[in-house]
Amino acid sequence: MRNLWTDPTTLAVTCGRGIVPYLKQELEALGYEILGANDTMVGIRAKSACRDILRLNLCLRTAQRVLWPFVQETRCRNLDDLYRLAVNAPWEQVLDVGESFFVNNATRDVEAVVDTRMPTLKLKDAIVDRMRDRCGRRPNIGDNVLVRVLADGRELYNRRAPLRSALRVVRAALEDWLDGLPEGKERAELLVEVDGYDLMSGDLPLRKIDLMTLRKRFERTFAGRLAGGTPGAAVFLWWEGTHAKIYLDTSGDSLSRRGYRKEGWLAPMQEALAAACVMATGWDRRAPFVVPFSGSGTPAIEAAMIARNIAPGTLRADFAFMHLKGWGNIIPGEKAGESVRKRFGATPKEIWRDMVAKAKAAELPFDAPVLPPIVGVDWEEKAVDAAEANANAAGVGANVKFFADDYTDTPLPKGPGVLFMNPPYGERLEDVPTLEPLYEGIGQWLRHGVPAGWKAWVITSSKELSLKIGLRTSAILPFKNGPLDCRLIGYDIGAPATAGDASDDERLAAWDDGDAAPAPAPEALPEATPPEQSGEAMGRDAE
Repeated sequence: MRNLWTDPTTLAVTCGRGIVPYLKQELEALGYEILGANDTMVGIRAKSACRDILRLNLCLRTAQRVLWPFVQETRCRNLDDLYRLAVNAPWEQVLDVGESFFVNNATRDVEAVVDTRMPTLKLKDAIVDRMRDRCGRRPNIGDNVLVRVLADGRELYNRRAPLRSALRVVRAALEDWLDGLPEGKERAELLVEVDGYDLMSGDLPLRKIDLMTLRKRFERTFAGRLAGGTPGAAVFLWWEGTHAKIYLDTSGDSLSRRGYRKEGWLAPMQEALAAACVMATGWDRRAPFVVPFSGSGTPAIEAAMIARNIAPGTLRADFAFMHLKGWGNIIPGEKAGESVRKRFGATPKEIWRDMVAKAKAAELPFDAPVLPPIVGVDWEEKAVDAAEANANAAGVGANVKFFADDYTDTPLPKGPGVLFMNPPYGERLEDVPTLEPLYEGIGQWLRHGVPAGWKAWVITSSKELSLKIGLRTSAILPFKNGPLDCRLIGYDIGAPATAGDASDDERLAAWDDGDAAPAPAPEALPEATPPEQSGEAMGRDAE
């Protein structure tokens, strides 16, 4: 009989590419033994399955998912092999037939798989068949909704899809249809309907088929359900070549989705990536942390959460582990808080509530004198409004000051401190030649506008643009920002020139190597004791 909550086990913790060193540092700081790692996953030994699963989901800043191995790695050549592998697994022991579940997969280099959605569908079929056979009825599969897209009476899409994928499905259907229209067509009769809600309809001019407006309507209509997080239990398939392994995904929605990003902006940085970048700078939570090009505020917000010792999991109301079998069952010998009868044990639900309460009690108050100034600057008023809304949602609105200004007018608190910049890369927003003056200007500002002693970090995907900054680098660290291969480049402001300084060619070679210097050890980890600090008052005209 498999029991997620009590069986001795190992756990796999996933993250984005380039983040493994920082995830390992987090795990080691929490006291875990590292069993192995690849470029997107770290394996650890769980000391107490229940408490470790809950603790990791609560505390980790740089992780995406916490996975519990359910079907061990085995040979799997095609979809029929996958079905046989899954249908023979004891799903009824870990999944509750009264709860929904959904499946994610990471499939690559599988000769028999042309469409990577097919493994998900085949695995779902196997689980449903097994549960129906053993429990007498089938469980629900995620938050599936009916999506209908019709144009001029032609059915572009009419079937069920996960709610979180509905907008992507609609967009793909409309874009394919628009690409195939004859020249000169100006109007079309259109219907876009998701779960019975009319998002766009009528005889419309083609120029008014605005995908951005459609997205806003979708998000307004389904805000509550989208914010609700995981729709149930979660299963994760890893399949590479001829080998597959199936996990229970205890996180569900990616841990990077903290839940505070209420307002978006152009090319937002993912929360886990932002936290890893903050850690990579070596910031000690004492010095000022300043973010020009702050966009919707994610790096500044993550820094403030680190400074306040806010465990990221406290912001989320729902995780996949809450929908697994045994969530409400007592585990003999466990304890959770003073009010629980220790003689009889405690349930995972009670243990989670106790963990969250203790994490909240360990947070620094918003006005603690040890907290450093944290500043975000963006030239767009709307970006600043979005950042302030997101900071308030994260509970750190009082700890980050956002200003609408040019980066060259960034207010620098009394330092030295850390500057973190995420300027446009030239791949999604502008062409590289257009951005060359911006990067040259960043170099001039760092050289003449930032006091000596500060440390500056710039993340970019463009080697050519990085050279336009024209300063000696102290580190070049590899990261992945979505599909883009990036480097986080460090500069010691005011450092004297030395005979060993790298040339442009050497800096380009270091970029290709992906690591010109080791990452500084992160000082801000989930359960670290906040360092003492005198604290400085900071306003718009901070020195």
